[in-house]
Amino acid sequence: MRTTHTGQAAGTATGPVAGTVTGATVGAATVGANVGATVGANVGANVGANVGATARATLRAAAGTLARGLASARGERAVFADGATFHATLRPLDHPMFGVPALDGPGDHPALVRLSRAGLLPAPLPDVLGLAVRLPGAGGAGGDLDLLLCSALWPGLLPLPRRRFVPGVYSTILAYDRAGEPLRFLAVGHGPAAGVPAVPALLGEAVADGPLEFTLGVDGADRRPLVRLSVHTPLPDQAGDLPGFDPVLNSHPALRPSERLQATRLAAYAGSRRGRAVR
Repeated sequence: MRTTHTGQAAGTATGPVAGTVTGATVGAATVGANVGATVGANVGANVGANVGATARATLRAAAGTLARGLASARGERAVFADGATFHATLRPLDHPMFGVPALDGPGDHPALVRLSRAGLLPAPLPDVLGLAVRLPGAGGAGGDLDLLLCSALWPGLLPLPRRRFVPGVYSTILAYDRAGEPLRFLAVGHGPAAGVPAVPALLGEAVADGPLEFTLGVDGADRRPLVRLSVHTPLPDQAGDLPGFDPVLNSHPALRPSERLQATRLAAYAGSRRGRAVR
């Protein structure tokens, strides 16, 4: 009888207790899993953010150091040092308003254009070629507006070495932000220098036979030509070197370089300027 009573008591007590213990165990496991997942996600996000920030800082420092070293060694720009600068005229074409008065018109706008070689390979070998455009007074707060393009493979917009400045396609490699939409500028060149090798010193004689013409447009959701750029008169040697073209500092509120890699680009420009200053 004692054995049976004990078993019944044990059986009676075991059911509710076991259920309670099991429920508590499951609940604790669920809470633990949720807490673990939350903590893990937060830790992962923080670690990822820290690693990303460290990588970006390292990239900026490397870009600045490299640009400074190259500029100091060459005594000039880190890249695109071999170039020639010209007076030019920018003539807006018939297009919907773009939001930048100098590009919308009406009327012509004076410009400065620098054609250059990147310096990756010596002339007369093919090299990545630069087309830098400055529109005085056309930027924000009455400052300048700079556009930097280089010879590019289109479509794809990768830098492309070429033997001649014209004909060919140029592109801004990094995108601009305009009204929340990314776009790139494209330029297609033509003119009497079509047979002239990509040696900047030879361009002065070439434009004496007629201006170099570039049609500038945008490549994005709304692809269209914007302006015609006529490059016509070499800048006198005694005019000296222009302040460096800088599309980040010299921009327009309606047209700004994308935030992507902007800090790295600023670091490279600053490094190049410091390198030139120590010579």
